[in-house]
Amino acid sequence: MRHSTLVSIGMKWLGRNCSVVLSEYATAALENPDVIGWAPEAGSVLVECKVTRADFLRDAGKAVRKSPWEGMGHRRYYLCPGGVIQVKDLPPKWGLLWVEKGQVSVKREARGHPERNLLAEVRFLSAMLRRAQIRIGTRPLSEWLRGENRFEAKLGVPPNRDWKTANVCSLP
Repeated sequence: MRHSTLVSIGMKWLGRNCSVVLSEYATAALENPDVIGWAPEAGSVLVECKVTRADFLRDAGKAVRKSPWEGMGHRRYYLCPGGVIQVKDLPPKWGLLWVEKGQVSVKREARGHPERNLLAEVRFLSAMLRRAQIRIGTRPLSEWLRGENRFEAKLGVPPNRDWKTANVCSLP
């Protein structure tokens, strides 16, 4: 199984309960999660995808794993092909998800990390919003989200004209 396949499966699994799900974006943060989502009333959920046991063992050496308060995610999971990681191998509070025959099974629920790095999550989201701003062009993101393109914004459709020439609103 490929890492990209696990990431896609992780996105689908998180998408069942999370209103926002992002995957594999590199930022200046200490941690660049494979998949992270935010669920109403539940906070952030991080999914680290590991194809091999060796990859899982290397992950334990990361600074954010040695200092859990530096990591993102209120709840944290490892996602792997069935049998690659065992429950007994997990760091405290981490959950485990196995993929077998295209289905995700929860081997252990994540127990929550109240000491998560909320500032890192905000920085990560800010980086994503900057990227969205760049993609929509010269029109301010806030205008695009609430203006005439609000329905297109929900569907991820880019604006089709320059905001300065669009009849968005008239100022007194």
